Amino acid sequence: MSGRTTARQRRVWQNFLVLGELVRRETARELWEASGLSEPDFTVLARLAAAPDAAMRSTELAAVLDWDTSRMSHQLRRMEQRGLVQRCRGTDTDGRAAIVSLTDEGHSAYRRSLGPHWRSIKHWFLDGIEPEQTEQLDTILQTLLGHLQQTQDKATQDEASKESQ
Repeated sequence: MSGRTTARQRRVWQNFLVLGELVRRETARELWEASGLSEPDFTVLARLAAAPDAAMRSTELAAVLDWDTSRMSHQLRRMEQRGLVQRCRGTDTDGRAAIVSLTDEGHSAYRRSLGPHWRSIKHWFLDGIEPEQTEQLDTILQTLLGHLQQTQDKATQDEASKESQ
């Protein structure tokens, strides 16, 4: 699809932006009130909790979250000071890599935050749509995610092609 956007397309885009901002703001506020975790804290804890042995290389964690290494470093420093994560050097196979792992306190904080966080998501987002709309929205979101992945892959291929010329 190319060409000019319609008034309806512009309205859909604006509504998407407003909705995303409002839902993120309200769920982040309630996450903080319920658990003392910021949205970035929760995001890091969730990724580490899902990782094998609740640990990852800090560069891998930054890449997965699409954060630059400076942002990751500052976030990890703050979380380490609060006892949520610990950083150490890698294993024998890669001693230079910084490994980030979930502490017992971090794991506990993450588990305590899950219920309140999902209740907030349900309240601010999921309760606003009917079950059949949930299915439709899921289909639309999967389509958009597929489109984004294809577009990113093509851009990467085009860039690699330009560099090889």
